[in-house]
Amino acid sequence: MSKKATRRAARQAFPKAPAPGTKATGTKSAARKSTGSGSAAARKGNARTQTLKPPNWKRAAIQGGVLAALYFVVIQFLWKGSNTPNVWGSLLIAVVGFVAYTCIAYLVDRFNYNRKLRKLKGSAK
Repeated sequence: MSKKATRRAARQAFPKAPAPGTKATGTKSAARKSTGSGSAAARKGNARTQTLKPPNWKRAAIQGGVLAALYFVVIQFLWKGSNTPNVWGSLLIAVVGFVAYTCIAYLVDRFNYNRKLRKLKGSAK
């Protein structure tokens, strides 16, 4: 038996298990498509388009809220000054930080979203 025939017999005796998430149809072309390198590139492209989310104010507000809480904790408890910090002053700085960071986060998200959209439209040409 030749080397080629031995390998063929081994492949037929021990077929590969289908990749997770793919359907095994039993045809050679379907198996080739599901395990080929082209499908990995297609999955990568699909993943890129699925993760592209438009900017929204809710996500920016959540980020701003986390930052405002950190501002308040740092200013109120960790900042060592000549006198004890005022709670209302710390809260005011936290609120100003919340408003500023929420707006900045939204604008940065919008800029990145538009840039990715332009890149995707340019690659489709």
